[in-house]
Amino acid sequence: MIERLEQLTVGQFVDLVCGDTSVLIGKREVVNEAVLVVAMRNIVFEYKEIVDKAGVSSYLSTIEELIKAKMSVVVFQMCRNLVSLNEHDRAREVLIEYGINANSMNDQRVTAEIKSRLERAKSTIEKIENESKKDKPGSINFRRVFDTQTAMLMAHFKFQIDTSTMKATVYAHLVDQHNREVKAMRGALKKK
Repeated sequence: MIERLEQLTVGQFVDLVCGDTSVLIGKREVVNEAVLVVAMRNIVFEYKEIVDKAGVSSYLSTIEELIKAKMSVVVFQMCRNLVSLNEHDRAREVLIEYGINANSMNDQRVTAEIKSRLERAKSTIEKIENESKKDKPGSINFRRVFDTQTAMLMAHFKFQIDTSTMKATVYAHLVDQHNREVKAMRGALKKK
């Protein structure tokens, strides 16, 4: 089974992005659908890592923020459950371990702090998930986007690109190089 971007041609990568996971498996291989989806995600992420380093860093930062918020929800729900069992001291211990100075808080303040932090964590999760829904491509024709991009690369670098033979990693590096050159040209124009 194919698991790395370097094992695909540009054409196969475009097919994969368009949802054809069969490009990842041999003719006689039988692979679980979940394994194919994970491999697809990893290959697309590898492509994005080459083409858009800043975007990948932003994505990882958002994922980290989402994970922290989800962990906070679990911790504060646990604390809320402890308070509902009248175990304020144990809830206070958890808050202290979490990094909240709860030593001097009375029981009522502990309850209020837990409720507030739980709602804040849930709000953070909702905000991140709503933003990611906005960023999801709706009806983007990836084939057309790649065709346009390939034509732009051929015009810029002045050579033909055969998507059936060119490695996807080479293509990704060409896109990255093109983006850097265009950015440098824009910077030079602004200085004039």
